[in-house]
Amino acid sequence: MATRSTEFQIIGDDDDRPRRGHPLLRVLAILLLLVVAYPMYVWFVDRVEVRANELLVLIKKTGRTIPAEFGDQVVLSSEVVKAVAAKTGRTEAQVREGTKGIQYEVLREGRYFKSPIFYQREKIPTTLIPEGKFGVLIRRYGRALRAGKTVATDPFERGPVAGTLPPGRHDVNRFAYDVQLFDKIVVPEGAVGVQTVLSGPEPKDPNEYIVKRGERGVQPDVLSPGTYFDKNPFEVHVDVVDLRSQKYDMLREDAIEFPSADGFTIHLEATVEWSIYADRVPYVTVEIGDLSDVVAKVIRPYAMSLARIQGSKMTARESIGAREAFQRRLFDDLRRKCGEQGVQIKAATVRDLKPPEEIRSIIRERELADQIITKYENEIAEAHARAQLVEQEELALQQQAVGDANKDVVSLTVNAEQAAAVAVTQANQRLEVARLGLEAARKQAEAILARGQADAKVVRFDYEAKAEPLRAAVAAFGDGYAYARNTFLQKVAPAIRRVLTNTEGPFADIFREFQGAAPPSGASTPKR
Repeated sequence: MATRSTEFQIIGDDDDRPRRGHPLLRVLAILLLLVVAYPMYVWFVDRVEVRANELLVLIKKTGRTIPAEFGDQVVLSSEVVKAVAAKTGRTEAQVREGTKGIQYEVLREGRYFKSPIFYQREKIPTTLIPEGKFGVLIRRYGRALRAGKTVATDPFERGPVAGTLPPGRHDVNRFAYDVQLFDKIVVPEGAVGVQTVLSGPEPKDPNEYIVKRGERGVQPDVLSPGTYFDKNPFEVHVDVVDLRSQKYDMLREDAIEFPSADGFTIHLEATVEWSIYADRVPYVTVEIGDLSDVVAKVIRPYAMSLARIQGSKMTARESIGAREAFQRRLFDDLRRKCGEQGVQIKAATVRDLKPPEEIRSIIRERELADQIITKYENEIAEAHARAQLVEQEELALQQQAVGDANKDVVSLTVNAEQAAAVAVTQANQRLEVARLGLEAARKQAEAILARGQADAKVVRFDYEAKAEPLRAAVAAFGDGYAYARNTFLQKVAPAIRRVLTNTEGPFADIFREFQGAAPPSGASTPKR
């Protein structure tokens, strides 16, 4: 009984314990939870939406740190990854996955799933450089630049980076770089840009003003007029130098005073037109400076010294009328001296060159007296000139009258000669016509005579031709009488026959009366 009771009690205790779910059900519940929770985690926690004009920068939280020997490196650039891989013997992929720090590559617009457990996700704006400007990258990590360098040429150096960013959009990792904007460099027409390289190898000859191309210092090549976006101000400094004509006026307080040969002070006011030789611009920029330095260091000192030299060669009185000669000498000397410094003097105009007032008043009075004397002399000369003019006018009128008379004589002579020549020409023409007419008449007469002789011969030959048969006929009858009688009979016989045979008419009436009458004896009756 006790045993059964114990078993019962045991069984009863088991029944009294709280019932637990089946292990399979718990697994299924966990799986269901994971299936539902994981997509929600991925979608709401891991998902990062990068909108337009945004970039995503990932900062890896886990892994090893970059070795200190690479300097203050906090960005995993490709150069850093390669250096760490080479140092540690790992692959670049292993270094990239197993090192914490800022990822160099940025992600552009789109949807990304990056766990916040492993990455710190930072969205930054893109870099937009407006028109008319350019940008320069300033690296924020790496070793500091050593002395003498102005740009970072090594990927492990911190500071301005060589090169520029043109206007437009650039996907710059702002955790790795800052972007500093600069205005575009404009070299206008009539100017050039002098380049001074700030970062580069030391010049081989440090005593030269102009270094070799690419060395640190002022370059021999200049920039022609145009717009430049590729000149990094940390690499190259550009000074725009105007090559157009400049004017320097030495007037009023800037006028020059110098002593004359006799000790008087002469006041000089002038204007100098000048420019810089295009092939000497770098030298002028280094040796002298900008345009104001050219005036202060070259043009004015030379003008003052040369004016003193020229002024010491003349007295105060000579200076009054010597402005043009003084200007010519000053211009020649100033052009030669300034040309040696690379400055071209185009003109030097002396506006005023005057001695002290006390000298000028004396000279002015003397000049006034000279002018009065010259005035009277001019009036006398003018009176002489007028008298000579009247005499010349009368002489001219007389000569004109003689000339007109000579013209009339010449005209009459010429007209008479021309008329005589015309008359002789006409007479010769008429004589020639008459001679030609006579010759033609003679030729015509000869032609008529020849034609008459020919006609006469023709008539004679015609008559001879007609007479020859008659002569032969006469000779045949013995004499002309016999021939004439024969001819007559031949002509008359047919007519008589017709008359005699015709029974009509008055002639037949005569014979009709004799019809019936006996014919005379011995006569025969005619036959019809």
